This record gives sequence, structure tokens and C-alpha cells, in this order.
Amino acid sequence: SRKDQFQAVMQPGCEWLRQRELDRRAPIVRNHISMSDRVRRLIEHLFVDGAVRVEGDEPAREDEIDAAADWAKEAELAIREHQLLGPPAVDRTALKWAIRQFFAAAQLAVFRQLGPDEVATRLGHDFVAEDDAAAAIYSVDLVFRFLPDLVRIVKGMNPDDPLLATLRISGERWPLSSVGIPGLSISDIEPILANRCLSMMYVDRIIEAEAVDRLNHPQLQELVRGVIGAYPELSPKLYRFLTTAYEAIIEPTSHD
Repeated sequence: SRKDQFQAVMQPGCEWLRQRELDRRAPIVRNHISMSDRVRRLIEHLFVDGAVRVEGDEPAREDEIDAAADWAKEAELAIREHQLLGPPAVDRTALKWAIRQFFAAAQLAVFRQLGPDEVATRLGHDFVAEDDAAAAIYSVDLVFRFLPDLVRIVKGMNPDDPLLATLRISGERWPLSSVGIPGLSISDIEPILANRCLSMMYVDRIIEAEAVDRLNHPQLQELVRGVIGAYPELSPKLYRFLTTAYEAIIEPTSHD
């Protein structure tokens, strides 16, 4: 079935992200207590197995979102313990929004009978941080870091899927989470660069994905150059780009 196909293909990419960003050798263990909510199970499998398992095409209930947010916050404590730089606090409102969005997007990818009208209905509400932008970015990223894999799967099923365009817009809105999605128009990364933990998460992902298209900010270029340093083998592609950019800056202007 399409659902089985989605689960089978989704797992490898998410497994890489889970190991790279979530696990960090952190002791995240699946909760074996039986619960009836679908959303918590999706988030749990996403974090632990790197697989998406969607149950039912009905919109998520508020109690399901709350249960999933409770599980994610508990898992985040283990992740936080293994972060070298202290991450921002978890914004529960932002986390719940991200869970609702990702669950709806996964439903739309699997249950094609929902149609394009449901894409606008279920994914048409953006989140705007009222206070702490860094906390919102970090909290949304707990779930949206799997967005590149979802985009890859949807594109593989149907490159003209209206869902794909909506997911790409989300990727532009949340650049920390969308490294690896090519061709996005990324403009505002100042809130990421303003936080040391978020900026290094962003740099790490750019290096891992060799995402040259993200090096559109001088401060970000310096951060990536500082990490790569004298070890171009970490990312030959980025090293060549940064070396060329640096030489273009310091090359003296010739005078006739």
C-alpha cells in the first residue's frame, strides 16, 4: 500500500538524522505504556526508529497533540544532556504547532484522497514567535528536522504534488530544519546566528549536507570556515567554495 511504501522509504534518511542530531548517544527509550493517541505514536517512532507511521486521516485532536508534546519534551531532556552548547528552552506552543503540522503533512502524503483543498486547510497556519525566537526555532526543529526526508519522499511519489510546494515554503520559513532541501529561497537567518547553539547546529548540518546554497551570509561563511579550518576533507565542496569566496575578497583591485 502507499502507506507501507511511505514507511519503508522514509526510514533510511530519518535514521541518519536521528543518529546525527537526535540520538547523540542519548538514552532515548521507547515508552511501552499503551496509549490510544495516534500522534504520540508517530512522534515516538519518528524519534526512536526514524520511521513515520500514520494512523487514520482525521485531523489530530488537541489531546493527541498534548500527549505527543509531553513525550517529545521528555525525550528532549535526554537530547539536551548531550548538547555541548546549552540549547534554548522548549517553547511548548511552538512544539505543539510543529507536531500538528508534521502529523498533518504525513497524513496528506499517505492518504491521497484528502486532496489539495485539505493541504491548505491543514497546513495553512504558520507560527510566529511572540517572545523568544530562539526557543521557537529550537522547539519547531525537534520535529521539523525530519522535513527534508518528508520532502524527498513526497517528491519521489509525485513531483507535481501540491503538498510539495507547501512543504518547501515551510522549509524557507524554518531554515535550521530544512538543510538538505535544494533550491529554497533562504533570507532571514539572523535569529539562528544570534544564538550560539542554533548557529552551530546550522553549521553542522550545512557541512554534513555540503549545502553550498546556504552559504549566503558572511557571518555564516566565517563560522563554517572556522569549523572546517585546515581539514578540507571534512567537506571538499564547501572548502572550495569558501576558498574561492575568500580569495575574491582579498584579491587586490588591479589598476591600469
